[in-house]
Amino acid sequence: MKRVALTCTILVVIANLASGQTTEEKISQALQALPESMRAGASVVEYDAMGYRTVLREGTNSLVCEPDDPTVEGFRVTCYHQNRIARLNFERQLAASGKSAAEVFQTRSAKVDAGELPLPVAGQMGYFLGGANEASAVPTRSVRLPYATAASTGLPTGTDESEGVWLMQAGTNRAHIMIVGTPSGTPPMASSTETDKAAAAVLAAPAALRAGATVVDYDENGDRHILRQGTNTLVCEPDDPNTEGFTAWCYQEGHVSRVNFEKKVAATSNERAEVFRQRVQAVEAGKIPLPVAGQMQYILSGDSLGNATRRGQVARLPYATSASTGLPEERSHDGIWLMQAGTNRAHIMIMRP
Repeated sequence: MKRVALTCTILVVIANLASGQTTEEKISQALQALPESMRAGASVVEYDAMGYRTVLREGTNSLVCEPDDPTVEGFRVTCYHQNRIARLNFERQLAASGKSAAEVFQTRSAKVDAGELPLPVAGQMGYFLGGANEASAVPTRSVRLPYATAASTGLPTGTDESEGVWLMQAGTNRAHIMIVGTPSGTPPMASSTETDKAAAAVLAAPAALRAGATVVDYDENGDRHILRQGTNTLVCEPDDPNTEGFTAWCYQEGHVSRVNFEKKVAATSNERAEVFRQRVQAVEAGKIPLPVAGQMQYILSGDSLGNATRRGQVARLPYATSASTGLPEERSHDGIWLMQAGTNRAHIMIMRP
């Protein structure tokens, strides 16, 4: 054991000399990708040219970070859930053996599908900070959702960087939500004088999904009425003119039975807390279905339609916790955090700061 520890220490010293950085500088650099509240407990590691991993700092939470590799052009630091370590060790050693990136990913995916490497757990986060250099680096986050599709989530699958949130590698074990830069704010809007309820309602959805969304409305008795039948799995609701301000929202169709239940309860109770309490109990009792991991909701709100912005996007993750995802449970300065952790209403909030 002493010989192994001494060897690791020598390797770290050699790597530090090659990069011109101290271990402390590498640790500080690597942690930049994380929300501030998660940095103190994260482990920090680096890989050598042979694909072997060295721990620079042992952490206390479920996140692992890597500093920039000075031998690669540009700047990139990354953090990920510890569940990824086995897959990453496998990838790095394949890459060190001369395999191309495409060969590495193909081999790794086959190993995961065969059960020889662990499948990512839904909701596990990846944090990246990258650019031409450290000063120009931009944050990117990912949320693992193995085998998720546009239909199961209500997400676009194109590289929709104008709105900043989309699903990549849909239908595979590497499927994940991409969140680029600052969470989305004002989407492309219709005229502030828009009077068509359906046209105004779908503005809450990503632009690529608006044309195919179903639009519904609820009356004072909690009964649902279809205003427009759609072709994709998103359902949108227009603003309620009886409430202050403007709010429209859209959600994946798997949420419909829960919304129907809430509207019926709300028709007899004005207490929002009571509506949620009864819904949570109904889900726990199996009377209405549990949300599927990754089901999206989109919220557009403001004083009026004319100044409404997409204030929030929600990804459902029933019973998720900070430990299982690598997310903070308090509102983060970068607008992404886990709410109602450990409950059937747990979800990732993606909100404009």
